Amino acid sequence: MIAVITYILVNILKYLGERLANDALTTRKNSADIRGLPEPIKLPEYEFFVDALNALADADRYIILAMTDEAFVDMAINFYEASLRAHHVDNFLFVGVGRRTCETLRNMSIPCFHYTDDKSAGEASNYGQRNFIRKMNIRTDMILEALTANFSVIHTDTDIAFLSNPVSEIKVTGFGLSLYLYTFTSGEFSGLRIL
Repeated sequence: MIAVITYILVNILKYLGERLANDALTTRKNSADIRGLPEPIKLPEYEFFVDALNALADADRYIILAMTDEAFVDMAINFYEASLRAHHVDNFLFVGVGRRTCETLRNMSIPCFHYTDDKSAGEASNYGQRNFIRKMNIRTDMILEALTANFSVIHTDTDIAFLSNPVSEIKVTGFGLSLYLYTFTSGEFSGLRIL
């Protein structure tokens, strides 16, 4: 008798759990509706990074940059479909490490600028390894280059998800970062000031 009651209760709880999960998926207000989205447009290849930034940044010079390499191109595609395209984010650029990275993305009409090559572009790198540190320095270089060209950079990794378009929220809150680079003086770095 206890086994029968337990069986019934387990099935009732299972049913209620599935129903709640289905209701949450179908009634969520902030979930993206990817039905009927326009197909992405084919963009020209740019010779210089600043030219790509100028073409893809919004009117206020905000640009979302996501660096990726061949080892994580599938994650970049998923990020594009689920976070950028789904929320109608147009002012973004994938920055490719390794030529094949951008070839793959561009074949899918996803904007990508081939920034540089790296001998480990096809391999996943772990935190603390030389390959990882080298790739993170590439990321720093591309962000500094965009900031120096007077763009407002929103940098993102590709293993996250946007629940909405973050650019409008950042503009409304007035969040900003001013970066001033000082040059080398007498062979010594004068400093870096961030306000």
